Amino acid sequence: MILNVACIWCNTRLDFEKHVRHINYEIVISHSEIHQRLLKSDPSGKEPSDIIISLYIRKLFNLILEKHVDSERVNVAFLFKNLDQETVDNFKDFIESTFSQFELELIIIEREDYPNGEVLSKFNSVKFIQND
Repeated sequence: MILNVACIWCNTRLDFEKHVRHINYEIVISHSEIHQRLLKSDPSGKEPSDIIISLYIRKLFNLILEKHVDSERVNVAFLFKNLDQETVDNFKDFIESTFSQFELELIIIEREDYPNGEVLSKFNSVKFIQND
């Protein structure tokens, strides 16, 4: 299986939702959606830590591996909360350790604050999208 991850970085959840509606992704993973789900499920209403959210994201990617083992290609949309060097390095290290074949595409929607070249070089391709 080849995992194709469209790593999306945008200002609003609405921009993310508009994009994923028009592209055929089998799986959509959103940091903010996971945050909200965990927040609602906590009886005391405590904010989930970034570590808990990261573990949940890892669990979702591991489920992809289990459920789509016979698939030739799986397209995933993943909404980044932060697009800094450490976050991207950790994400890429995890993907490399979990999937033997993968492609990471960065899609930047409606942003003017682009990451530096070192961050951009971690992706197979980079697209800039301006919504009308």
